[in-house]
Amino acid sequence: MKKIIIAAVLFAALAPLFAEGTKRFGFDAGLSSGYPLYGGTVNDSVTPITGINGFKRIIIGFNGDFFYSPVEQVHLFAGADTLADFLWDGGWYSYHFDYALLFGVKVYPFSGGFAASAAYALGSRDDYYNTTGNGGVTSHAKWGNGFRLGAEFDFSKLLNQKYVPALGFYYRFMPRGGDVYDNIFAAYVSIEL
Repeated sequence: MKKIIIAAVLFAALAPLFAEGTKRFGFDAGLSSGYPLYGGTVNDSVTPITGINGFKRIIIGFNGDFFYSPVEQVHLFAGADTLADFLWDGGWYSYHFDYALLFGVKVYPFSGGFAASAAYALGSRDDYYNTTGNGGVTSHAKWGNGFRLGAEFDFSKLLNQKYVPALGFYYRFMPRGGDVYDNIFAAYVSIEL
């Protein structure tokens, strides 16, 4: 009898996970670009390049999240966020690779596709630069505990169709140790798979 009761309770508790309608588990992935505001000595590798007339710069990022939706309006997610910043002119360069692991919640407060999110971010940054002509330098920022705040509009929810992209914006605050902080502003386009 105990086994039947335990099985019935487990079935009742797990049934919503397999219910029709709202997708309970999913994955979304996207491309981003933005602008990082670096703190500390990394600016010594950025400033010489940006001081050159006609320097080149590409900032590109990738993000992906696995999510679980206990209810239609809430996504609990775990994912990763990266942003690569390439600055160069001739043999001078300053490359920065920022990465973070994210754990957070996304809430759809209204009907339609608007969502707001907040996440804990654990991340670091790798820097590669040559601004003296004497060879390249590699440095690694300390791992930091920060946060990411975002807002997006998911057109797939508004149009009730799959594979329609979402457009969003986020701000990520990342401590780098020694009272040094990076502030990252980015816009992205993503799709739920």
